[in-house]
Amino acid sequence: MIKIFEKTFKGIKEIARGMFTIGKHIFRPAITLEYPEKKPELNSRFRGRVALTLNKDGSDKCIACESCAKVCPCGDLIHIEKEKNENGKFFAKEFTIDIGRCIFCGNCQDVCPVNAIVLTKEFELANYSRESLVLDKKQLTLTVEQSTDILKEKEISP
Repeated sequence: MIKIFEKTFKGIKEIARGMFTIGKHIFRPAITLEYPEKKPELNSRFRGRVALTLNKDGSDKCIACESCAKVCPCGDLIHIEKEKNENGKFFAKEFTIDIGRCIFCGNCQDVCPVNAIVLTKEFELANYSRESLVLDKKQLTLTVEQSTDILKEKEISP
């Protein structure tokens, strides 16, 4: 009989403790964002989608040095096929990145000697198939205006 009273008293005590916690928080402002309608404010150092930038004349900045592929900790995540143009300089004929496996560490951006690869603030990258997460050069390349804007934002000369 005493155990029943002990269990009942213990249960009432725990319910009161829970109600006290609710009471503490009920008059505080909500901190939850209504995500699709309200976008979060991102840190200035946020690393999102990988993108390729262009020169002011619309040509590719990438010189196909493959340093981004070498420094990537994920192994064979970045694939580059290079060719020489009419001036004898290398350019990336094919450039693919599997963002499904990317850890967005920023090493590729840091090591690029010509600032051809950048990490944008775009974070909505979810998709329904793994194949659609493999981005080619056309999907990765920004416009000239976007390239100029993002390089200015990152305080890199365009």
